[in-house]
Amino acid sequence: MARQRYPDVEIPGFSKAPPVILVSGGVEFFVEEAAAAVAKALAGEGAEVELLRFEDDAPAEAVSDALLNKSLFSAHRLVELDVSRLLGTDSPGSLVVSALEAWERGGAGGRREAFRHTRALLAALELPAGGDPAETAEAAAKKTRKKDAAPVLAEILRELPEEKSGGPAVLKGALRALLARGAENDGTVALLRAVSPPSGVDLLQEIATRGLVIEVSVGEDPAPALRRLLAARAREREVSFDAGAIERLLKRTDQDPAVFAAELEKLLAFAGQGGRVRAADVESNVEDEASEDVYLLFDAIGRRDANEALTRLERLFDGRDVRQGSRAFEMIEEIWPQQLLGLITGEIRRMLLLRARLEEGPGGFDAGMPFPAFEARVLPRLQAPVPPFGRSPFEGRGGGPKPYALYKASQRASRYSARELARALSRAADVDVQLKTSAPVLETLSVYVGQLIAGA
Repeated sequence: MARQRYPDVEIPGFSKAPPVILVSGGVEFFVEEAAAAVAKALAGEGAEVELLRFEDDAPAEAVSDALLNKSLFSAHRLVELDVSRLLGTDSPGSLVVSALEAWERGGAGGRREAFRHTRALLAALELPAGGDPAETAEAAAKKTRKKDAAPVLAEILRELPEEKSGGPAVLKGALRALLARGAENDGTVALLRAVSPPSGVDLLQEIATRGLVIEVSVGEDPAPALRRLLAARAREREVSFDAGAIERLLKRTDQDPAVFAAELEKLLAFAGQGGRVRAADVESNVEDEASEDVYLLFDAIGRRDANEALTRLERLFDGRDVRQGSRAFEMIEEIWPQQLLGLITGEIRRMLLLRARLEEGPGGFDAGMPFPAFEARVLPRLQAPVPPFGRSPFEGRGGGPKPYALYKASQRASRYSARELARALSRAADVDVQLKTSAPVLETLSVYVGQLIAGA
């Protein structure tokens, strides 16, 4: 069939459902939530459905029997199973690296971890664990394009303890037998869950082609879903969160679902059963992963707030993702300083032009003017075309100037004199030369921004 997004996907009734449905996503909570909704939809046509739910450590033979044999009690059987370990949660190449690193670390713990990664690697590549170690290692190294890893992989395979009967091969065989039955099931549907499965696994591709893969998405605004996740986990642990703590956690994780879920678990463990999480706890226990918007630097410059501006400038160089509104930057270390200088001087140039236009004609502007008044009295003048160009000087490639963006830029410009902005613009060429001649980047830009704010 195909890959479809949850919650946009339409789930058919049981009789028309494909034999294998996989619900996948980056966060276990949302995967389980979506799988429960799918299970409910499958039974929505009123048919009696026998539900068999297996944990991921259930014997492979028991799961296989449930998949391949018809129910004795109902015409419909739904077998639900977490297959994260079966498909793997890392790419095969990453598993090779992890296995080798653990083996090199040595000790009982290192060996166990190396064996675990190697088993996951063999399952993902569908290679036998009991074959010739050297041949299997060569095949794995070739498939993952890590040929240098073959000798160490062979060494690990020689000492890999024999696994109990059944295992991944039995489960994969049963799932493939279901898929071979055609587009519609014959009374049994496998509802699988997986967290972050690697895209290159053969079985995953087969399910996408002959079954249905539902990819869980929290949408463009993940905050409501993340709040739901927090509320559910907090209830389970009887932990309370201050409102400020929730907002701080959303901000410091940049609302990234996987990062948010991981940091939430750390905070729950930190608080303990029946504990409480405060904003200060988030501040001290969660690393700040939030992306930085260049407009926040511009706003600080516009307020002539040196402390905030220099803090924002430092954040733009500490390795986090950087954006300007909806535009994301590719952080290339060699060109980012000049690129940022160009953004800053571009904003200063716009402020200077605005400063000049705001001083023309009737209807003055001040930083305290509300937006409706600006829109009625000032905006028409800024949007007016300028001869001989026939368009507004504030019009960009994407069309006419954005009213609210012009309002914010006008607020920034109104706090500077035209002389101050022109002086800062004239210094930009010297700063550019300094950056290109090995001057310390952050210090050089900090001095430039600091002088602008001070009016020096």
